Amino acid sequence: MLEIRRIDPLSDDGTNLFQRLSQEQIDRYGRDGGRKLVDLAREDVLFMAAYLDGVPVACGAVVPFDKSVGELSRIFVDPSARKNGVGTAVMGALEEAIHGRYSRLVLETGTEQPESMHLYEKCGYTPITCWGESANNSKSRCYEKQLSAGPKGTPDA
Repeated sequence: MLEIRRIDPLSDDGTNLFQRLSQEQIDRYGRDGGRKLVDLAREDVLFMAAYLDGVPVACGAVVPFDKSVGELSRIFVDPSARKNGVGTAVMGALEEAIHGRYSRLVLETGTEQPESMHLYEKCGYTPITCWGESANNSKSRCYEKQLSAGPKGTPDA
């Protein structure tokens, strides 16, 4: 049975999931350049974990980007739980949990994560021009999803 709920990223489960996703980033890119765990513990950040038969197997966060835009961050599904709908369920739970708070979600991923790009596109995210440090990174790929009517394009950082 799959259960998705908001958790404290600094809890044992949150820390464990974060360490696993960080190691995967290091294995794929040689470093982990993503958000720090402590940054996900802010009050204005939504951090959720997915439990498959009581075992934490996935996580994801929504971080404020600006007033009307949230940024998906640290989306991770353990390899043992991939290809069975867990990633799609996490994305849906994050979107549902922030419904009405943001009109658009953006995210940045990398070329070494083709399964992530497939998940985002499957969930209705479309490619956009990257922003900030990612704008000049040839391995970065950025996406957005409109949650309600609003302008499309590159987020203003």
